[in-house]
Amino acid sequence: AEGSRARLAGALAALPARNRDVLLLIAWGDLDYAEAAEALGVPVGTVRSRLHRARTGLRRALGGSDPAALHDETEETDRG
Repeated sequence: AEGSRARLAGALAALPARNRDVLLLIAWGDLDYAEAAEALGVPVGTVRSRLHRARTGLRRALGGSDPAALHDETEETDRG
């Protein structure tokens, strides 16, 4: 789990800040697209495109792994 967590943290850190911010607001902040757009002061379309770029970048950095699966894996480890 620590290896997955470290890989995910490194991949997140490598993302451009604006893409990372959108991803974190939606994935971990549980905001919807409209809420994230309002929080960042950008149009909803910009949120959608940045989220797509962030997810694509994470998949590429993690060798095709689903970032959500790694997140779920670390949560399971934390609970157990």
